[in-house]
Amino acid sequence: MRIPPFHKVRPASLTWPVRAALLFAAYFVIAKLGLRFATIGESISPVWPPTGFAIAALLLFGWRYWPAILAGAFLANVTTHVPLLAAAAIGCGNAGEALVGAYLMRGRVQLDEPGAVRNLVLFAAPGAALVSAVTGVSALAVTGALPTGGFLSAFGLWWAGDVAGALTVAPLILSWAAPAPSFTGRRTLLEMVALAIGCVLLSLLLLGRLLPLSFLPPSSYPYLLFPLVIAAAVRAGPRGAALATMMVALVAVGGAAQGGGPFALRTLPSTAAVLLVYIAVLAVTGLVLGAESAHRRHAESALVDAHENLRAIVQSAPLAIYTLGPAGTVLTWNAAAERLYGWSAAEVLGRTLPTTPEGEQMTLRNNALGGHALTGLEVTRRRKDGSEITINLSLAPLHGPGGAIVGVLAIAADLTALRQLEVQYRQSQKVEAVGQLAGGIAHDFNNILTAILSTTQLLLKELPRGSAARRDVEEIADSARRATGLTRQLLAFSRRQVLELKSLDLNALVDDQERMLRRLLPENVELRTALSADLGTVRADAGQLEQVFMNLVVNARDAMPLGGVITITTTNVDIDRPYLEGSVPVRPGRYVLLGVSDTGVGMDANTLSHVFEPFFTTKEPGKGTGLGLATVYGIVKQTGGYIWADSAPNRGAAFKIYLPRVEDALAATPDLDAGAPSPNGKETVLLVEDEMEVLRTMRRGLEALGYTVLAAKGGPEALALAARHEGTIHLLITDVVMPGMNGRDLALGLAATRPDTRVLYVSGYPDQSVVHQGLLAPGLAFLQKPFAPDGLARKIREVLKPVTR
Repeated sequence: MRIPPFHKVRPASLTWPVRAALLFAAYFVIAKLGLRFATIGESISPVWPPTGFAIAALLLFGWRYWPAILAGAFLANVTTHVPLLAAAAIGCGNAGEALVGAYLMRGRVQLDEPGAVRNLVLFAAPGAALVSAVTGVSALAVTGALPTGGFLSAFGLWWAGDVAGALTVAPLILSWAAPAPSFTGRRTLLEMVALAIGCVLLSLLLLGRLLPLSFLPPSSYPYLLFPLVIAAAVRAGPRGAALATMMVALVAVGGAAQGGGPFALRTLPSTAAVLLVYIAVLAVTGLVLGAESAHRRHAESALVDAHENLRAIVQSAPLAIYTLGPAGTVLTWNAAAERLYGWSAAEVLGRTLPTTPEGEQMTLRNNALGGHALTGLEVTRRRKDGSEITINLSLAPLHGPGGAIVGVLAIAADLTALRQLEVQYRQSQKVEAVGQLAGGIAHDFNNILTAILSTTQLLLKELPRGSAARRDVEEIADSARRATGLTRQLLAFSRRQVLELKSLDLNALVDDQERMLRRLLPENVELRTALSADLGTVRADAGQLEQVFMNLVVNARDAMPLGGVITITTTNVDIDRPYLEGSVPVRPGRYVLLGVSDTGVGMDANTLSHVFEPFFTTKEPGKGTGLGLATVYGIVKQTGGYIWADSAPNRGAAFKIYLPRVEDALAATPDLDAGAPSPNGKETVLLVEDEMEVLRTMRRGLEALGYTVLAAKGGPEALALAARHEGTIHLLITDVVMPGMNGRDLALGLAATRPDTRVLYVSGYPDQSVVHQGLLAPGLAFLQKPFAPDGLARKIREVLKPVTR
């Protein structure tokens, strides 16, 4: 026979022999107490407590302790007048009884489970008692210790006594040995003590015939104790039921043994039978009700826990979750709903939903109450502060316990920031598209302007100063230079300008520009600066940042026709979130903040949303190109920074520029030569340009300066020309982006045969390929179109300058 695993109590400080000895001693004492009430011979008692003790012991400590039960039972019987052989058989029967009872319990020791009570009442107690009764009565009969003709009565009394012992003692031990979280604290202990004392006193009162006989018949008093056991079971579960049953059973057995009480009948068998039936029914009643009460308590606790868990989930949810009654009143309102709408739960519970117009709310509510779920509704709602938010709303019927629709469940997600990002994304796409167009236009204009500037400069050298034609040519040159500034703005806006990045101190740059900026301002406009003393370093193009200063200051000046204050500030900032100023996407990191604010007329929301668009201006026709702030935006984005604008009518405007902070040392100021090098030269130059107009004008200008020019329209033609040329080629001047072979590949090909030839790259093309080819790497010279012959001549002398070692 294999006994299922039991709930074992294994004190770490006690070894198996010590625990076995303690069990042996305890069983012996309890058995001797039970034998004091023996009614047939010296071994058959109407109530046998050791049965319940033995079954509980094996369930708690394990089946290996059955020898302690056998030894205790044997010693308890052998110390009477029972024959030795019968005492040994009784010991074996009691040990077998404990093993069978523990096995039939199937390891279930928690008597707050109805299944465990069922096992004890229907299987373990009667089955185990059957083993002991058969073995013990048979041993007494064989050894002659049983009176003749008393086998059946002895068997019945033995079996019933063991069943009663199992139903009273085992539950008391098991229920109090099992952990019970609800039975903690001094108050609970005092309640149990009061219950025990009350059971004893009431049992003595009712079973001790202390009440007058005229009140109730004597046989009716024992039934008055059932409400006490029932109350104990309902109030305290299996523990209370087992304790009350044991106290009543002790008083009942003690009174019957002394020949008093309602169970003292004329014959001993009838007294024992009535007493056993009473104790068994009382015990079963307490066990069943105690288990049901505990089961109900556990179910209620689980229900409360589930409700609290659900409430915690709803309250912790990042989405707004709330429910509405059929009339539109708010039933529940979670924390996310408070954050989304601004109203606290106390302000909306029991009232109509304040976020929605009544007509729209009724339409949506009626759809949900009709059994229709609505998902993915994008609607606008009002917050407590009056502002509007865009939300994704889902509605579903709220079903009650019976399945009927009792309200509406609403789940809302805030889409305001997402929609703002979408607007910004579309805006950036539009700006990017216009930027590509502007960059392409700037490329064509750069080539045209290079030809115009070169031609006008050649003409001006040939025309006398008093010539009328000279003034016309000068006007053409001035217009070309203004167009050059416009194309540079277009390149900056489109983020295709080639930047010469250096480590810069913004404070020093502001100080250098302050005097020039003040010249741009009228007397009624004050320029203030607030510069941080420990400002970090940024990596940027100084010339482009000067353009940013000028554009922002001029824009602020124009916004203050009646005068005001312009403030330039710098400070270090650390950003640890993916959004700037609430909605502008930004990479978390360390930045230097440059701020330019004014006290002018400000801008409304519509103007603010278009402020960085190219060609957008609020000025009168002819007074603005609409490229100032677009240029600022392009320069900041190309530098790797972020820009944000804030304004309101009559509240001025503030522009904040965030540039990445670097740890590089500040760039040293280059030493300028005392005298500018002569633009003339006698070297041989290989000139490569795919635009014929530009090629012709550049060749004329270089030849006028004394250079020997080898002109080619493309890379292959230039390589062939260089191969035919027998003399030295001192300098290669090449456009970067050309059909067939680009400038960098041409330079590499020429270096294979003429490694000493220096290279100067020129380009008016705004594409990123100019930067990707490493034109600004150390040792590579670059000149941005458009340029005049004098500018080209100075750059050539700079490139051909002897290298100082």
